[in-house]
Amino acid sequence: MMGYKPIHCESLGSKSYPDANSVRDELNKKRKEDLVKELVDPVCIISNANDLLSSRLGKFVDDETRVYFEMISRAITKTKTLVEELRQETN
Repeated sequence: MMGYKPIHCESLGSKSYPDANSVRDELNKKRKEDLVKELVDPVCIISNANDLLSSRLGKFVDDETRVYFEMISRAITKTKTLVEELRQETN
């Protein structure tokens, strides 16, 4: 077959690549960095929308609706904390 040299799977094992763990670690770090970048905008949009709605509608809503705004705010705080922890892990 005109210069074609087949590659055998046995030669691609981890013994051939002793730094496979470091490659895997780098890939996981890259995934975390990408995840952080993808999460920041939606979290900020949700946070800003909740703040705007709460401030504009706050005087017109009942107590139950006010509780929903507070639940969203707590969820946003938790999500921001988790995103920040992921960001710290990638540095």
